[in-house]
Amino acid sequence: MREERITVYVNGRPVRIFRGFTVKQALLSLDQALYEAAVRGELFPEDENGHPLGLEGGLAEGARIYTRGGGGGRTGTSG
Repeated sequence: MREERITVYVNGRPVRIFRGFTVKQALLSLDQALYEAAVRGELFPEDENGHPLGLEGGLAEGARIYTRGGGGGRTGTSG
């Protein structure tokens, strides 16, 4: 069976993940600190239109995730 991966973008950076992975797994794949900050409520994942994304939300090829800090601005990765 062939492993099928898709590319999603977290804060503009491409991340290759397996089809069926969630927002949580995309954040973890890029930077564990992003995921941990989201769990603590310090960052809020949203799509390219500013709509909130839950950590368990599914992703499709080319999905774009941005993290918004508690101050309202989009943030980059910690690394």
